[in-house]
Amino acid sequence: MKTSKFAQFCCLLIVFSLLGCSNAYKLEKAAPIQYSRAYYQHWTAPIKVGSSGINFHIANLTPANNVVIDSVFFRNLKGKLVPSRGKYVSQLVKRKPISEGHELNTMKEFPFEITNRECVVSYRENGETKYFKISNLIENEGIYYKDGPIVMQ
Repeated sequence: MKTSKFAQFCCLLIVFSLLGCSNAYKLEKAAPIQYSRAYYQHWTAPIKVGSSGINFHIANLTPANNVVIDSVFFRNLKGKLVPSRGKYVSQLVKRKPISEGHELNTMKEFPFEITNRECVVSYRENGETKYFKISNLIENEGIYYKDGPIVMQ
């Protein structure tokens, strides 16, 4: 009898955890924002710094009044989107500097199925985290930083 109740409890626990996971990263069909374009550019630094990454930009992004823009998921990387001169930007560091161990900084389990020219933006609307996808990203020419990348603000 005890084993049966324990088995039922385990089954219920698994079902509830699976239900919670399926909704965790659901993409919204229409996002409450407007933007003119989204683009990115790869950057690298010389071996004495030894890092690389992607500068990510969303130009003229205008969220609705109750929306707070949070992060971008792009090419197995995640970064905070911050407002800067009329756009939102994120510096996605792909490889850490040599001084920090030089390991890859990619996510172990990337939560979205997207192509190399798509990203997902997370935002909070009325306290709830939501996600939307941007397709057809524009790739700008890469940058080589002689003295290491400029930190975006």
